[in-house]
Amino acid sequence: MTPEEILSTPARILSQAEREAYFDKGYLLVERAVEQEWLEALRRSVDALVERSRSVTRSDSVFDLEADHSADTPRLRRVSSPCDEDPAFWQFLIRSRVGEILQDVLGPDVKFYQSKLNFKWAHGGAEVKWHQDAPFFPHTNDAVLTCGLYLHDCDLDQGPLAVIPGSHKGPVFSHYREDGSWSGDIQPTDLPQVHAGAAEYLHGPAGSITLHNYRAVHGSKPNNSPRGRPLLLNVVSAADAMPFTFNPLRSQYAQQIIRGRPAREAHLLGGRRELPPDWSGGYTSIFATQQSDKPAAE
Repeated sequence: MTPEEILSTPARILSQAEREAYFDKGYLLVERAVEQEWLEALRRSVDALVERSRSVTRSDSVFDLEADHSADTPRLRRVSSPCDEDPAFWQFLIRSRVGEILQDVLGPDVKFYQSKLNFKWAHGGAEVKWHQDAPFFPHTNDAVLTCGLYLHDCDLDQGPLAVIPGSHKGPVFSHYREDGSWSGDIQPTDLPQVHAGAAEYLHGPAGSITLHNYRAVHGSKPNNSPRGRPLLLNVVSAADAMPFTFNPLRSQYAQQIIRGRPAREAHLLGGRRELPPDWSGGYTSIFATQQSDKPAAE
């Protein structure tokens, strides 16, 4: 569905003004969208994953670790595919009111692509440089977004998501260096077009969700506060948006419909799209790529 078609259908949760703001800016913050019961269940699951990470000594297909991670002081950058690691994460996606919010900006038929749990650990959690999601997992159309959930209060000191207004209407920038290697961020020669000074920082109380279109330019500053910032991220799309390339975050739920019905046709946009590297051999996270740990992916 086109934005015009989506906006012509009745809203379920969001106001019409909020829906229009999403399509105009390319993102939306919905404060306190998630009920306390879900937050408490998800926090317990996150705590269990952190506890499990104490026995992990190097990054693997599930845990992406900071360099100073240890059993005594765990420090994570990411848990990949948390929906597959604890059923609470999948149940949240298919049963909570977030599904109806997603329908308000993607149309009635919504499909799952991937999930990740990004951490910005207290006292130095890593920054994420300016980038777009579209270069990491291009689809046949642009009805693709990432839904973030703040599991705890998140303020400006904790490195909240920052997005450039209207950048989803501009170009999809290359995320390759001049030598042809993948960097996972927008190149220095293109950064003047980003207008980083216009960025809006989407901070809010626990239970707030962020929605950003996969063409929107976004990033986040380091977390230099004494409070950690776990952020649950679910990438979803309209059912008629089909991925071009291998999904490196393998999941038993990949391409499952979470609201509505499967598509009988693919919605195709014209033009050309640069393809990401082949990550079918595995990877860790965007943090590893941008900080040059080793080849990795969003």
